[in-house]
Amino acid sequence: MARVRASARDPGVCLVEIEGVGRFRIDARTAGALGLAEGQHLAPNEVARLAGAAERQRARTAALRLLQRRLRSRAELEVALRRRGVPREEALAVIGELARSGWIDDGRFAHAWIADRLALRPSGARKLRAELAVRGVAPAVIADALREQLLPEQEEALALRQAGDRLRRLQGFPPHVARRRLVGWLQRRGYSAGTIASTLRKVEQPSAGSPDDDPSF
Repeated sequence: MARVRASARDPGVCLVEIEGVGRFRIDARTAGALGLAEGQHLAPNEVARLAGAAERQRARTAALRLLQRRLRSRAELEVALRRRGVPREEALAVIGELARSGWIDDGRFAHAWIADRLALRPSGARKLRAELAVRGVAPAVIADALREQLLPEQEEALALRQAGDRLRRLQGFPPHVARRRLVGWLQRRGYSAGTIASTLRKVEQPSAGSPDDDPSF
């Protein structure tokens, strides 16, 4: 026999307790769709459907909690749910549901990631692309986000500003040592070879005839 009542903490959730079987937490709309009612006797197949709905509710609750902490890509959310013991089929179903309702969007995630990096830890497009790829964002989505937020001329201006700041920290080193360290630092920041070469031409003032006159590397 089933006992059905609304959750005191969340009216959109029903708590269903079946004598001799267990307690299930499901969405109120799902409870309505299943036709659950107080005192109802459930057949084994109905209990199985109820258990499946409870598993889906658990996965959805976990997903929403994760998204409330920070934006995540679809791939990140799947990994996080799997680590919490959610079966892959359930994880993908919940992610699809949340994507349709606007809770999760890889395009929005990519834009937010790039904006955050540019504001707090500026990097070149190559590094930003790699960071987003590791998080499972599709190449086309990454390309669109970079095209809207970091045009080539903006990347070059960013590299030039960072190179100027870095060179001030390298004062006192021999020119060839400072140059080598600057190149390595810009590479680690994710700037392309072309951007680095262009930046070096603008920040360096090599002595005539010096072996370091060539800005290429």
